[in-house]
Amino acid sequence: MNEPLRSPVVADAAPRHGPRRRLRAALRGSRLLLPLTLLALSIAPALLAGISAVPKADAWLEGRIAGRSAVRAYRAQVPPVEELRPLAALPEIKDWWPVERYYSRFERWFSDHLGWRNLMIRGKNELDYRLFNSSTRVYFGKDGELYGRNLIDNEMPATEQLLADPARAQAVYDGVLAFSEQLRQQGVTMLLVAPIQKQYYTRERLPSFAPQVPDDSHFMALYQRLKAAPRLHFIDVKRHLDQNRDKFPIFYKQDFHWTDLSAMVVAADVTDSIARLEGSPLRWRHAMQPDYQPFVGSEARFAARLNLKEQVIEPQLKQTWTPRHHDTPAAANSGWEFSTDALDDPALLPATCMYGNSFSDGMLRAGLTEHFSQFHKLSRTLPLTQVPALLHGQCRYLIVQVLDIQTDRWASLAPAK
Repeated sequence: MNEPLRSPVVADAAPRHGPRRRLRAALRGSRLLLPLTLLALSIAPALLAGISAVPKADAWLEGRIAGRSAVRAYRAQVPPVEELRPLAALPEIKDWWPVERYYSRFERWFSDHLGWRNLMIRGKNELDYRLFNSSTRVYFGKDGELYGRNLIDNEMPATEQLLADPARAQAVYDGVLAFSEQLRQQGVTMLLVAPIQKQYYTRERLPSFAPQVPDDSHFMALYQRLKAAPRLHFIDVKRHLDQNRDKFPIFYKQDFHWTDLSAMVVAADVTDSIARLEGSPLRWRHAMQPDYQPFVGSEARFAARLNLKEQVIEPQLKQTWTPRHHDTPAAANSGWEFSTDALDDPALLPATCMYGNSFSDGMLRAGLTEHFSQFHKLSRTLPLTQVPALLHGQCRYLIVQVLDIQTDRWASLAPAK
């Protein structure tokens, strides 16, 4: 019996399975998306780091992209991060042996020059601040106060450790007096200015977990001894800070420096002290006129957050005098920073030198030099022990400004036996 003819079955597998195959292919392709994205994100910074190692290529790239609006906007929002160290240099090919040492130096260079490094660091710091109110670089205190971690964690304790040993503290004290006497033998009178940290005045604003230095610290014990030394001309900075803390801001909120208002008060005391030693009727001439402006302090810059628009209003010093001196920068490696011209005015105080760091810069901005016939600024990088040799015939007075946290400067006056 013949079976009825059946209509051929039309294969419907293709229409039924086509979407599935395409979906599976798409899924297989999507697996490559993440690795390719990560590869692109890793190659771009590496290429930027490589370009920066070739000056001609870096200059070529800079010449073509510097004017782009996107580049200008990026640089305005993401400036270079401030560091407490020099960035690693690219090792030379000739120093390839031993290989492991060369590779280690190359790795340090690559890490320091990775493309978008500033953006990544600032982005991470911004997240830490927003999510945890924390930072590896600064302590965020109350009322917008910022404190450098390195200063609180390392520099202040280093001075305390130096002076914790009574014999070492005595040696530092004796060393200061001996240094002053050495200058006196050369016909130079020293005035010592020793600024202290703002933690002594803003301790209640520090985070509870930050290290604390008590009011009766080892350095303050040395400070009081130097203040009482009969043959030492000691400028009592603490007295000025105590007297003015309710009159104007004596320290910046987002900077570890004293304000220029505090610097002016101390500069006035220095000037009047030298005038009394000279028997001169001259006294500090410049009026204090605060000018409150938006200010980004050193700690705010060092915090390296991504949001740079959060500025605070801080007191600046308005110049109320007309400068008479002109400064001339000193030659490199001469041991000096600058010298003023000499003014032929018998009413002015005799030629004077200054040794100090950024705190003394505030005294200069306050117009200190205008009270002297001539003024010389020693290099702040110069070891204190090398200062006397440079002073012969240069000045009659030497203003020495050393911070409480400059442990190496204090220790240099009392070398360990």
